[in-house]
Amino acid sequence: MTTSTLTRSSSTAGAAVLSVLGSMLAIAVIAIGLLVVPLAAALVFGPALLERL
Repeated sequence: MTTSTLTRSSSTAGAAVLSVLGSMLAIAVIAIGLLVVPLAAALVFGPALLERL
């Protein structure tokens, strides 16, 4: 293996790691976003709904 090949393969591996981490971060942001809406709705409308019971 030459230095050029070694640098290229480590660069490719680094790009793959960043891609995986970016995908994990995007999924985490989406999951948090999906949880925030129902929690906010429960906080806003919960007392009024419980009062009607």
